[in-house]
Amino acid sequence: MNQDFLAQWQQLKKLACDESVKDLQALFSQSHNRATSLSFEVEDVFVDFSKNWITPEILSSLIKLANASQLAKKITHLFTGHNINVTENKPATHTLQRQTNPPVQMINDRNKMFKVAQNYSSGKWLTAFGKRVETVVNIGIGGSYLGPKIAIQALTDLQMKSKVKVLYFASIDDVRLKSIVNTTDIERTLFCVSSKSLGTIETLKNAHAIKALLVKKKNYQPTQNNQSFVVATANEPKAEQFGVPKSHVLPFDNATGGRFSVWSSIGFPLLMAIGEKAFLSFLAGAEKMDKHFKETNFAQNIPVLMAMLSIWYRNFMQLTAYAVIPYDANLKHLPAWLQQLMMESNGKMHDVNGEEVSVSTSPWLFGDHGQLSQHAFFQAFHQSKDVLPIDFIGVLGPQTEAKKYLLINMLAQSAALMNGSDDDEKQFNCPGNRPSTTILLKELTPSSLGQLLSMYEHMIYVQSVIWNINCFDQPGVELGKSIARNIVEHIQDDTLEEVHLDKSTQQLLAKVLEHE
Repeated sequence: MNQDFLAQWQQLKKLACDESVKDLQALFSQSHNRATSLSFEVEDVFVDFSKNWITPEILSSLIKLANASQLAKKITHLFTGHNINVTENKPATHTLQRQTNPPVQMINDRNKMFKVAQNYSSGKWLTAFGKRVETVVNIGIGGSYLGPKIAIQALTDLQMKSKVKVLYFASIDDVRLKSIVNTTDIERTLFCVSSKSLGTIETLKNAHAIKALLVKKKNYQPTQNNQSFVVATANEPKAEQFGVPKSHVLPFDNATGGRFSVWSSIGFPLLMAIGEKAFLSFLAGAEKMDKHFKETNFAQNIPVLMAMLSIWYRNFMQLTAYAVIPYDANLKHLPAWLQQLMMESNGKMHDVNGEEVSVSTSPWLFGDHGQLSQHAFFQAFHQSKDVLPIDFIGVLGPQTEAKKYLLINMLAQSAALMNGSDDDEKQFNCPGNRPSTTILLKELTPSSLGQLLSMYEHMIYVQSVIWNINCFDQPGVELGKSIARNIVEHIQDDTLEEVHLDKSTQQLLAKVLEHE
């Protein structure tokens, strides 16, 4: 780290020692325009940072830290094709995927995806049973599952108008497989195998399990056009090995990371659920947030401010956890998507040079639908000895009595966390001064959803720049996968004794194999 960065880091450590920064009521009394001065709006997204443990001096130092980390240059690198994924020596191309005019190959891939969707939606192409598609089952895991799932769920109203429903088959689960078979007409189902590498064990096993069920049926007769599978992948040769014709392979760029890939052909289930026009609006919304991120001064830049606040809490206030609480049922699974995005990207202990990072990186992230959470873990938010920052997310319109009730509850919770309560009986006291950020969407549309997801993507990227880590690889995830593959291969070869496992794992594996 350069000297300027280290100096700003030391300055922030000093500022963190001032306990008065945690007195939110005092901070509001000292600045009558605090709420407006710490609120920002871009397109359909309004963010109020005023209930956070920050002062103008802290914000200034955080911005200086961002500048000292050469964040502006790193943002430029993100959008101009530099090899910022240093361990794999390639760029990160998810922002290109949602551009109005992306590179030629990406527009070709997008147009092919649109054409395949049109062919199936119109009935020009049928399943391998000669029947129109009524259901799409997304066979994928990680980003290949969470991205489409949060987007489809968020845009439920659009899917309800669609003639196609979307289901998910993520983990290797016999119960889930039986549920799909028993609750859908698999002869009218299109199975979308979604995997960047087509090397993910869970996805391949699930795809082969489905295929084995289909081929047993006498009327399963795939043709060049009538297929029950499409494959979204960056590994086209492997897709064709699965037995899917090239016309049904939906390629995307190899430099688009899995957890950032909903904008690519991994979004095919979303496209089938909401249609081409809405899908393009989804991409355009993300592009609007990209423009804001690229062009806005850091002091008014929403993703930058969110990231720097998270750095402040994680590294200087020593808050280890972070909650995201949407007060809209359609955003219920946003925290699960964000868990992967943040913790898989930045839960690392080595920097881009292979040196051990000297500070903590990704916070532990969790969350759920706000109304349900109020009757579950909010008790700890209000009275636990531990404190964590919270993002409250609300949707303003279209206004209904139910939505108004949810929004009032959300605002009441953030106010209660800040103001607390004082009671003669100590066990009823709530200390208050608990920090939170409130994010409001005008409506939940494809465009506003694109803006929201893009905002969090950029937040994660800024975090990685400050920590000097690569947010586009996941070596820890790969370790578990490789051990599992090794065990499975040796079981198949009857050479399990050659696998070197610790005594506990040996004992547990023996228990598993006893019940074959």
